[in-house]
Amino acid sequence: MTRSVNQRSRQGFTFIEIIIVVSITSVILLFAYRLFFSQTKLVTQSIEYLQVNEGFRKIISFMGDDIREATNVLKPAPVLSDKVVKLATRPGVILQLQSSDLDPNIPFDSPLGGQVALRREITYELEKIKNPESQTVPRYRLIRTASVEEKPGHKTTQRQTIIDNIRDLIVYRTIRRPFKPANVGGKEDRLVLPLPLNQSGTGNSLVHLSMVLERTRNSTEVGEVYSISMNTSFYKRGKEIFKNP
Repeated sequence: MTRSVNQRSRQGFTFIEIIIVVSITSVILLFAYRLFFSQTKLVTQSIEYLQVNEGFRKIISFMGDDIREATNVLKPAPVLSDKVVKLATRPGVILQLQSSDLDPNIPFDSPLGGQVALRREITYELEKIKNPESQTVPRYRLIRTASVEEKPGHKTTQRQTIIDNIRDLIVYRTIRRPFKPANVGGKEDRLVLPLPLNQSGTGNSLVHLSMVLERTRNSTEVGEVYSISMNTSFYKRGKEIFKNP
């Protein structure tokens, strides 16, 4: 009895045992393969999130500071609230700002006007990328140009590209409509009827941004690509400067 068992053990694995081992090994390798590539895809998406968030941070940082410090918003022109849904992304200047620094030690008849010691003009321009990886969806780059005038006729200009993965970027202001008169003899006894901001408008000093950024396309990708949208607003705190009549 012992001798027959030893003879079987010296014969090695059977064909069925080899098939079972190969099948189990294949399942393990397939699981490891899928796990590896799923983790790789997750890491790639995390990096793309960081890149898109960095683009949002740059736009908010530059535009936010410029709008808050501006004394005058030349572009865009205010529109009615119900016209906002019809606005679309177009190449060209989307935001134009002016700001001035006052110095009380300067005579009021300064060549720059009033007691102005410095004038700045800042423009933001959307430039369509001429040869993107995919022609199905346009992409834009955002260019900031700042001109500083310390003396009449003496300007220094700086031009820089903020980001180049913009899918949509709309900058707008809304007209503030007057409140509608109410029935004084009504139940709530109000002189005017308050309206929500999406109907009455927010006024000229509040600048709204609606933007969509996307990651860089691969050569084989078409149509909708991984993108994130964001809506925010900035309030112009600077007061417009007028000459003393």
